[in-house]
Amino acid sequence: MASSKIRPASCEYESVEHRVMVNSERERFSLPFIFNPAHYTMVKPLEELTNEQNPAYNWGKFITTRKRSNFQKLNVENIQIYHFKISY
Repeated sequence: MASSKIRPASCEYESVEHRVMVNSERERFSLPFIFNPAHYTMVKPLEELTNEQNPAYNWGKFITTRKRSNFQKLNVENIQIYHFKISY
């Protein structure tokens, strides 16, 4: 999961900070790889952290629900550029 947390729901473990040394001698080329579990995978925190508040969940159900929510109509105005106008 491309995320700053190992498990967003529990927020128990934060990922380490990524630092890169600049090499002035050579160009740098970065290529990201993002992998998701198979849809049938049950995702859960460490056994000692699994409980009613942090249960295991089905990845396929989670990602499908998450993607569908991108298209839900909210009864609010769409974000417009003028919402970010800075007044002096």
